[in-house]
Amino acid sequence: MNPFVAAVVQASPVFFDKEKTLEKMGDLIRQAARERPQLILFPEVFIPGYPRGLIFGTTVGGRTPEGRELFLR
Repeated sequence: MNPFVAAVVQASPVFFDKEKTLEKMGDLIRQAARERPQLILFPEVFIPGYPRGLIFGTTVGGRTPEGRELFLR
């Protein structure tokens, strides 16, 4: 049985910048490809890059106007 080689990318997107995220993704793919994987895995929603960890001005039961604007962005 032949081994299956996968590359797992642990990286963050460039938040709020799809073009730079795509450039970064290309760099990461080229880097991983050096190991000749059969599959390269990226984090869920790497594109569009949901800004995980941002709270968007939320508190229990409310959100600030600034947080709403950031969420919309």
